[in-house]
Amino acid sequence: MTIAIRRPIAVLAACAAVGALVTGCGAGPGGGDIGAAAVIGGTTIPLDVVQQNITNVLVGSADARKMQQQKPSTFPQIARTIVGLSVLHEATSQLAAKSGIKIDQAQVDQVYGPATAAGKGLGLSQTADVQAKGPLLRDYIGDEMVWSKLGAKQVKTALATVDYAQVADRNAAQALVNKVVAHPEDDKKLFSATAGAAVDAAATPTGVPQDLVLLFAANAGEVVAFPMQSENAWAVVYVKKRVDNAGDTTGGQDTSQLAETFGQLQAFRFAQQAGLTLNPRFGVWEPLLGQVSPSDGESSTISAPVRNPKS
Repeated sequence: MTIAIRRPIAVLAACAAVGALVTGCGAGPGGGDIGAAAVIGGTTIPLDVVQQNITNVLVGSADARKMQQQKPSTFPQIARTIVGLSVLHEATSQLAAKSGIKIDQAQVDQVYGPATAAGKGLGLSQTADVQAKGPLLRDYIGDEMVWSKLGAKQVKTALATVDYAQVADRNAAQALVNKVVAHPEDDKKLFSATAGAAVDAAATPTGVPQDLVLLFAANAGEVVAFPMQSENAWAVVYVKKRVDNAGDTTGGQDTSQLAETFGQLQAFRFAQQAGLTLNPRFGVWEPLLGQVSPSDGESSTISAPVRNPKS
């Protein structure tokens, strides 16, 4: 028996509009494969896979269809979120293989089954009830398990040597980042000019304030900046060295609540290490957040390598 599924005309129209966003003219990542949404570690994430995931969200969410029809300017953010999830899943899968981490699909099913039965999905919007289910949700559940396993070990042994400053706003953060990128040899002078700055400080996941844990998504030789919600200010951090196996750096503190978050940050970090190129039609990749933003000027964080990184 064949069951014909008839979609409402509104759904088809919305899918067509998103199709224009996903499959419009233009080269792929780095001017390469026009059929690629992204390339990471030599592996291509096909555009048609991203297209299908977006279509699935539209078909399954009345709020998503309404957003696309009534406020089309707000829907691309959901599309970017879906692209970001696809990139993050591929990065996580490659990192898991490299680290020897395997996930039991039966465990994924134990989480996925009750969630879908209860009508729960992966939230894609802060302003509307738009959820991802199906493959996107299954992949994310598996990724969370990888992050927990990876983070449970690495969060205890990570150590970074950093310069740190707290500045008033994004403009001040960008100005300091630019100076350090251009003249990393002057890092001590540049950071010391800011009140309350620290130079050559030892940073551990359990030893820094929660707002600063984001620095562990960065590689050595990068200057990063991001907002600190609790301080109403921006942090600027020059990550001078990274050691992943420094011995126990916890000082006896419980790391169970931090493990998954730290593992996720390492997936963000790995995406950069593996060589990520994103199709520019979607925007730009934010390596500290593992997400896609419309452009550099609309990003939520700042990240740049120094010109002559120290060994």
